[in-house]
Amino acid sequence: MNLGPSDASPFSGGDPDEARVRQAVERLAELDGLEADRDAWPEESWGVIEAAGATRWSLPASVGGLECPRELLLERYARLASGGLTATFILSQHDAAIRRLIASGVHPTAMRWLEQIAAGEAFVTIGVSHLTTSRRLGARAVRAEETAAGYRLDGAIPWVTGATKANMVVTGASLEDGRQILVALPTDWPGVEVRAPFELAALQASATTEIVLRAVDITREEVIAGPAPDLLSAPGAVGTAGLETSAIALGQARAALDALARLALDRPDLAAPRNVLENDWRGCWIGLIRRAQADESAPTPGDLRASANRLALRSSQALLTARKGAGFLRSDPAQRYARQALFFLVWSCPAPVAQVALRELAGIAIDPAASTSAL
Repeated sequence: MNLGPSDASPFSGGDPDEARVRQAVERLAELDGLEADRDAWPEESWGVIEAAGATRWSLPASVGGLECPRELLLERYARLASGGLTATFILSQHDAAIRRLIASGVHPTAMRWLEQIAAGEAFVTIGVSHLTTSRRLGARAVRAEETAAGYRLDGAIPWVTGATKANMVVTGASLEDGRQILVALPTDWPGVEVRAPFELAALQASATTEIVLRAVDITREEVIAGPAPDLLSAPGAVGTAGLETSAIALGQARAALDALARLALDRPDLAAPRNVLENDWRGCWIGLIRRAQADESAPTPGDLRASANRLALRSSQALLTARKGAGFLRSDPAQRYARQALFFLVWSCPAPVAQVALRELAGIAIDPAASTSAL
């Protein structure tokens, strides 16, 4: 990625698969403007993801995966997102499901799915927001009733990305006593209805929608975790305010900053804003990598998510402003970046992070005591 004639790459470098990742980023950048807002699965963009080997980055070596170290995986997420946010977002949800399967240990069902994913025979995704950040569905949230063979599931999984493509969704349900279970649920089972994709402000091609469950009977073999109280309450358990989402937000900001840098070559008035945004981006990126390396002195995941959200918004709106009326045309990437940046305000955005954003938008000073450090 070139910021200008004399600027070095903003990333650390040293990726053992540098050439393939760079080619994928370049091709995604060509395709995102063509596919991101279509009401159809992004076949070409997802093909780029698969050809780059990205669907195997999170898989364990025991099933033929590449088992990337976390800091390398975060860098690759950010780089891919700078090329095309839609396909990278789909990948992040695919990988979140993989992480939950891995966390179940040597569970036979989880191992079977991991092997199918590694062989290219299955696409999986995750839908657990009703257990974490989207608790407003009340009676419609997924409920589990114990049966002789296992459980019966009823309710709605509210936000599932890639749902129309997925062979399986890792999801959760709550028992009457408040305990929760996580299940590996095939999408073609009786009683599972995948709705048509939602009409979104951006990332339409991500096929994000609701899955409705009507008396879906599962055996205990499909339960990969639980029953247990607050199954997903551990920090970073499913990516809420997680480093992965922050990396993708910084990748989206990177795309806008690179475009702004190209404009700044002929626009001296853009130099100062670009330099400030660039310095803020680099600081956040360094903090993200330090946190991924388990540096306890690094910013918390919640603080990093708030900063990454802020940078995605500021960078994309700066670019749109610099592009003037031309940037508001549907043919211009600036308007797409600005719309896509809004995504981070609402997707897996925990209440403390959202409150920081609301106070900043209202011009209210942030209370140091109301930290995001608990996330």
